[in-house]
Amino acid sequence: MPKKRKKDRKAPRKRASARTTSAQHAGLELVDWDDVPEDDIDVIDALAERFPAPTDAVKAVQAGERVEWTGEIDGSTMRHRVLLADDGTAAVEQAVFVGGVLEEILLCAWHQAGEQKRDLLEAGVLAALDDLHTAVRPVLEAEIRKVRPGYTAAVLQSFREEPEPNGPGMPMFGWRLLHPVGPDTSWEDTRDTAAWNTSQTMSDWLDYYDHVPELQPTALVRLLRQHDVPAVLCVDCGKPITDRHPRWTGIWVTPDSERGPLCGDPDAHSDAAKPLLGTLTDLEFGAPHRPAENT
Repeated sequence: MPKKRKKDRKAPRKRASARTTSAQHAGLELVDWDDVPEDDIDVIDALAERFPAPTDAVKAVQAGERVEWTGEIDGSTMRHRVLLADDGTAAVEQAVFVGGVLEEILLCAWHQAGEQKRDLLEAGVLAALDDLHTAVRPVLEAEIRKVRPGYTAAVLQSFREEPEPNGPGMPMFGWRLLHPVGPDTSWEDTRDTAAWNTSQTMSDWLDYYDHVPELQPTALVRLLRQHDVPAVLCVDCGKPITDRHPRWTGIWVTPDSERGPLCGDPDAHSDAAKPLLGTLTDLEFGAPHRPAENT
């Protein structure tokens, strides 16, 4: 079981994974990320390499191209793309998708809700994400004000999109902000720093925001259930679980492929007696997950 990584926040990132849509559709050069220098990958640099200003990208979109950057840098997936409204106005969408343990909780809740209640679930998820953003935004704003005293974080809106073609079937959820594009708009004008950092709050591999109570699994479940989203955690290992997955009906399982139907609480049987002869015990078969009492 890989351990949770603890990183020095002040240390330079040596490698960041990212992806771009096809150059044919996105208007961006394809990059072999294995050959990328060990420097930060910046969305602004990626877009400005071909389009010096957002107005140049707008012209490309008007001509039928799709201008978009999608990637992740020490956090959940982010997206920058140029959009045209029906009235001809243009904007750059800055979007952050949920990730980490919240994504796992939502996937389990999506299964728990069943087909008959998924419309209600989606409405509840969007309301809960708005509340979560309200709680987290001041934390991000205060962090940035340490170096930019006059900074005010933008207010993001929750959104949902159709499921990914190769995903688990659940809609994609996240937050987004639309930056209007005018004659003098620069690419830097299309990136709100707090919105960018929201991606890192979704990463349970990092310790950047472990101190924020609202981002802990139990608090996330509590918030979701306040909006009638049937989120469930295992009372022993604390992982998100569902007993309505079509391949595991009636068995509590987690999206964590390393645990699946087995509870992985490392301390649950630490004091169990060991046999005098041989190496195996009945505990080698593992233990099942158990839903918390309030679920």
